[in-house]
Amino acid sequence: MTEEIKEQKLEGIADSFLLFFPLFYRKILRVASSTKRVNPINMQFHVLAIVLHSGNLQTSEIGRRLGISRPNMTTLIDRLIAKGYAERLSDSKDRRVIKIAISEKGRRFVAGRRRLARNEIKRNLSTLSVEEVLTLSGAIETFRQVIDRVGNGL
Repeated sequence: MTEEIKEQKLEGIADSFLLFFPLFYRKILRVASSTKRVNPINMQFHVLAIVLHSGNLQTSEIGRRLGISRPNMTTLIDRLIAKGYAERLSDSKDRRVIKIAISEKGRRFVAGRRRLARNEIKRNLSTLSVEEVLTLSGAIETFRQVIDRVGNGL
């Protein structure tokens, strides 16, 4: 593949991503029985999901992973603590280091959001044929591999 063709393909991919994500939320995560949408991708959910997946982390590390500035992270963490979803803990090796931990209430929040989103996605994709589901599954696996390679995972 020449650099010119590669550049054209990358532009097409960029345009597709810009169109894809709003359509994903509008068509795949819609809730049929109401005007509300399932929103598992709000920042509070993301913070909790990262801590749940990776263990206790410093605020700066969570912000780095999400691309959120430190002042905005502080506000987000304060809200999560006020709701009882998270807590600040001193690091056992260095008491000056403060880490964010997810509470049991936070775990239930993440599990509930994931369950609701998963059910909506399955319901909204249930009209696909078996072949379409297999094709979509393969495409998503390829997409995950590319994201892991480009972004070095979470």
